[in-house]
Amino acid sequence: MESKDVCIEIENDEFYSKFLVDSAKPIISDNISVTEQVNRLTQGIEKLSKSLETQVLAKHNDLLTQAINITDLESMLNTVRVQVQALLKGAEKLKERVHVPHYELENQTLMLERVQITCNLLRHAAKILALWTKLNSVKDNPSKEAMILFELKELISDYDFQGINFLDDILTKVDHQRKELLRNSTELLQTSLLDGDKTKLLQCFKVFHNLQCTEEQIKSTVDCILKDLRKAIANALNVQMVSIEVKKSSSGRIAPGKANIMNAQDFKIKIWDNIEKLFKIDIYNSCTKVVMLQNVVNELHAIGNFRTIAINFWNELSLVFSNELEKSPTQVSQSVEIDFPKLLKCFNDLLSRLKCKNLEVNRSSLTKWENSFLSKSLAKLLEPVRSMWHLNQVPNMDQIDNAIRIIAEALSISLGDKQLSISLAQSVAKSVKQMNVEAEQRLSMENDVAQIIEAPTSSQQRNADLCNALYYFSSQINRVLTNMNSLLPQESVQIVQNSLKGISSLPVLNLYADSIKKSIYLILATMHDEPDLIKADDVTKTMSCSPYMKELQQFVSRCKEIYLSMFHEKAALNECCLDISKCCIDRFIQHVCNVRPLSKYGRAKLQADCKHLETSLSPLVSDLTELGDHYRQLRALFLLLEKTPQDILKSQQEGALLPYSMVTMFLFSHAGPQLLAPHTCAGWNTQKLIQWLASHRNEKDRLEFVAGALQRYQNHVRQNKIVTYDDVYPILVQLLQDGRKAIKK
Repeated sequence: MESKDVCIEIENDEFYSKFLVDSAKPIISDNISVTEQVNRLTQGIEKLSKSLETQVLAKHNDLLTQAINITDLESMLNTVRVQVQALLKGAEKLKERVHVPHYELENQTLMLERVQITCNLLRHAAKILALWTKLNSVKDNPSKEAMILFELKELISDYDFQGINFLDDILTKVDHQRKELLRNSTELLQTSLLDGDKTKLLQCFKVFHNLQCTEEQIKSTVDCILKDLRKAIANALNVQMVSIEVKKSSSGRIAPGKANIMNAQDFKIKIWDNIEKLFKIDIYNSCTKVVMLQNVVNELHAIGNFRTIAINFWNELSLVFSNELEKSPTQVSQSVEIDFPKLLKCFNDLLSRLKCKNLEVNRSSLTKWENSFLSKSLAKLLEPVRSMWHLNQVPNMDQIDNAIRIIAEALSISLGDKQLSISLAQSVAKSVKQMNVEAEQRLSMENDVAQIIEAPTSSQQRNADLCNALYYFSSQINRVLTNMNSLLPQESVQIVQNSLKGISSLPVLNLYADSIKKSIYLILATMHDEPDLIKADDVTKTMSCSPYMKELQQFVSRCKEIYLSMFHEKAALNECCLDISKCCIDRFIQHVCNVRPLSKYGRAKLQADCKHLETSLSPLVSDLTELGDHYRQLRALFLLLEKTPQDILKSQQEGALLPYSMVTMFLFSHAGPQLLAPHTCAGWNTQKLIQWLASHRNEKDRLEFVAGALQRYQNHVRQNKIVTYDDVYPILVQLLQDGRKAIKK
């Protein structure tokens, strides 16, 4: 049996397998007696022994070889051991050869270092003695003394001179003399700031620079000034002290029953007296010191960059004032909120006295009081506007004057500060907007609001009164702006003026203008029913005014006197009248150019109507030249009516003012009955033509409309084989071509 099989058999055997487990417990089976167990174990051992013998016999050659190799290995290990021991001995010798010189070098280096330190100490001591001797010779020159003392301090701080007896007394004196010089220079700095002695200040800072303590001295000086100012501000805002002073000054002069009112007023006056004195004296003197400090430091470029002393101080001062004001009682805070412009004036006056370009009011520290003041100012501006509108009544002039007075006061109290002025201008703009909104809500938009037949209704009268009230309101504000224009910032003026742009009587006037224009159009349309236009009477005969023109004159005059005269805003009224007049002239020209048939007497009649139309429009526009091109076109129409077609063509080519479309339409009245007018070709009546012209203002469309009539006439001539064209036809064709060319230009 092979050894592997013996091992497997023992491992799988239930009895032997128990002995293969590491266990401290005794392996005793209850089913087998101890003798049998011993026998079984003996048999197993014999099996293992036989298996081992078998393996030894089978591999005895290999075992012998391994045994020989082990002997060789042991001899080699002995050789290595001997060599290692020899190497260790060599290493020990080498260690001794290295360590001994190293220790010697280390000791020599230490000795050299000590010698060097001693030399340096002696050298520094020599320098200290030399500088000390030199110091005693420059006691009258603080700047040089400071330079030497600083150099001594640097030498002393390099090494510890403790134990060097001959220097102890000198070191003590150097420290004492440095402190004494610094104390004297600091005192001189304070007195120089008080006296404003710039020369001594320069001397002090040269000392500080040479002692290398400029920054500390500046900080200490500024902190001291701020500390004193904090006390001064706290005292000025101290309610108890103010109350005591008010009682002393008001005792014996206040009538019974009025003590509280007078005391409150006196308290407010006293607080502002304290604040104004604080800015004029304490704060101004402190700022003057700092500004002088800044100027002196700026002159001494060598001492470093300290160009923000004044700015930093000003910002700190603003914060100190704000904090002290924050801590003050309610009475003081309320006084500042109500009269905040006074506080800004104190700041601005102080800056103007200091004449320091880099300083400006630190508004962020005053935001709380500024916002409160602006809020109260806005409420004060809005209150008279809201109170003047009761139910549907129109405010009277006294109420409006009261609102204007408050607006003027708001703008005037901000004259000293640009930003506050802009903020108050924005509040005024809100007041103006509120006024406009209140009026718009009360404007009547009923059906009869623009009627021009009967006497003005109550709604029309109220609308006019509302517009007049708004106009008076805006005109008074403009008057205030004009009076204060040189004092107010342009931004403030612009803000208020922009808010007034929304106030105008023009929207209501335009309602009347629409009604008036509709009626004028109806009157002018009756021109085509005039029998005089086709009469063959003598042209030299005196011509009376046409009935439709008489009606137009009466109507325009009546509208101006009864309806338009209710409005007081001249600019809006003038714009409305100009619009009505221009539309009237446009429509008159359109009708005149399309009257057909038209006799020579009729053209003379229309020419006279041109003159009468100027008279009709005179109630609306006193100077007709204000109508610009419209008036020039009316005059051109007057001349057109007396010209022959050939003259008309020539004048148009020379640059007449009337549009080519209107001139071509007019020339159809000179043609025979076969050359039909454009609207007749289209099957339209005059009313339909005027509507089309109103919706087609483009000259190109109108010329194409005329071209269609000419094309139809041309087709008619060809179809009917007519030998000659109408005399006007070639002129019309030429004008049409010229008109198209003019459009392309």
